[in-house]
Amino acid sequence: MTSRTPLPGIILALASLAAAAPESRPAPEIMVYAATSLRDVLQEMTPACEKATAVHLVFNFGASNDLARQIEAAHKADVFFSADESWMDKVATAGLVDATSRRVLLSNRLVVVGAPDVSYPVGSAADLARAPAKFISLANPDAVPAGKYAKAWLESQGQWAAVQPRVLPGVDVRAALAAVQAGAAELGIVYSTDAALAPQLRVLYTVPDDEGPRIRYVVAALQDRPHLEAARAVVAWTAGAEARAVFQRFGFIVLES
Repeated sequence: MTSRTPLPGIILALASLAAAAPESRPAPEIMVYAATSLRDVLQEMTPACEKATAVHLVFNFGASNDLARQIEAAHKADVFFSADESWMDKVATAGLVDATSRRVLLSNRLVVVGAPDVSYPVGSAADLARAPAKFISLANPDAVPAGKYAKAWLESQGQWAAVQPRVLPGVDVRAALAAVQAGAAELGIVYSTDAALAPQLRVLYTVPDDEGPRIRYVVAALQDRPHLEAARAVVAWTAGAEARAVFQRFGFIVLES
């Protein structure tokens, strides 16, 4: 006759195993609000960041000005990665930024892009102002960082008044790039990192560092959220060596070691 373990014995054995097994907890979800120009690079580094920090990252990409307003209105972001310090300052003024985690991390360059068949040279802001282009695409110069930087460059060269009537504003820098790709504008002013994602376009001019505006990407964890320590860990990871290599591969200028 086959011997059988009494049912109470089985229950006790299973209970002992359950007690000995480590508790399995889901990774905390970290909501990252990030500038549109960071979409590809942050998505590339997500698996490594999640593994290193034991979190699950969820992204909301958009123009930094829109993201700042969303953060103030809804308080649903754990990390804010802005392409402009002034919009981070606005969120900080509302008391939502974790000051200890805030870092000025990256820079970028402005470039003038055009379709492959553009025949006229653009070697300066003055050339851009003289160019026979009906429309020049850039992100909204009144609010979106890429557009504000483009306007600041043209103002510094005394050419904004000549360019402004032909400006085709986009909701963010990728929209400005898309307008040139679609033929809605003959020329555009975008970040060099975005131009690199559109090989069908030509980079006609790269704004020199000493001529262009001071472009700064800033990142910080946000206060009054359930996983502040995990958000701080994500911010710290973006400043580490592994992330730095990815940022540089995508063409960003890393400011912090």
